[in-house]
Amino acid sequence: MVNIRQSDIAKKLNISRVTVSKALRDHPDISLSMKKKIIETAGKMGYVPNLIARQLNSRRTFTIGIVVPDLENSFFSYIVDSMIDYATEHNYYVILTVSREKEAIEKQNIENLISMRVDGLLVCLSQETTDEQVFTKAGKMKIPLVFFDRAFESMNFSKVLFNDKPGAVNSLNRIIREGYSRIANFSGYAKTNIGKERLEGFTAALKHNKLPLRKEWIIEGGFELNDGYESFKKLNSSGNLPELIFAVNDRVALGAYKAAKEAGLRIPEDIGIFAYGFNEITDFFDPQLTVINQDPRRMGFEACKLLINEIEKGISSGGNKIYIEEEFLWRKSVNRK
Repeated sequence: MVNIRQSDIAKKLNISRVTVSKALRDHPDISLSMKKKIIETAGKMGYVPNLIARQLNSRRTFTIGIVVPDLENSFFSYIVDSMIDYATEHNYYVILTVSREKEAIEKQNIENLISMRVDGLLVCLSQETTDEQVFTKAGKMKIPLVFFDRAFESMNFSKVLFNDKPGAVNSLNRIIREGYSRIANFSGYAKTNIGKERLEGFTAALKHNKLPLRKEWIIEGGFELNDGYESFKKLNSSGNLPELIFAVNDRVALGAYKAAKEAGLRIPEDIGIFAYGFNEITDFFDPQLTVINQDPRRMGFEACKLLINEIEKGISSGGNKIYIEEEFLWRKSVNRK
């Protein structure tokens, strides 16, 4: 039996092998008519993908494991979509797992992916995660790993992060120059790098502008809708509302929107709200959320690119750090004074 290769199909159709490879993986770069032509030709020629041979020849599985906290949060969906695009374009398969913001599930996901012999890992930590043990294990096994968005800063793995602290300082400086001075912070969890950096940016901006730091106006919680909802109820029950709330992300901000409206408060007339987030989502808030805009697609692209580069070069702990800059977008949830 003749073993038909992708190069044989390419020669038959007078096209490149890369075009054949992409078409057989249903890549969006290839037109529907060309895909149909290639698939029909491959079928007639008796082409069968030889994944095992590919793995044995390279001693790799050509798979990447992804661990995200949540897929209900569209921010992570955009990141994963970008990762899949990049991985597919570079002939890697993706195994996606979700931790549901639980450390135990995250640990099990990573152990399962390691047992599947993935070539590398892309990990965004859950809001509960404090134990480094499973990541230390991956490091000892020389499995390349890249953290994205949420990371253990102390570990010698590569990281792709948003430049959160300067993003907070710059946006707050603009808001304070507009005349605002009474600002609360729904800070997420300070044990995570994003909670820590965003809170540090908040406190640094207030200190720089010689504004009082009210501890009762810094409310720590998680990163979900209900966290913003409960934080606003706690703040409102104190009877001492600020002018503005700075939320750790847009989901927390949306929870605060709901609680504020239930309390009969108008945004931005009675209280303003702004947050980190993604403008494609926050455009649909009512009113539009003033946002420190983050690009999840770029984060996914950069993280996957970095990981595949480390896999190809045989680097198990690159220690690279990429910061992605953010952009402050003044929208309708905060009045211009």
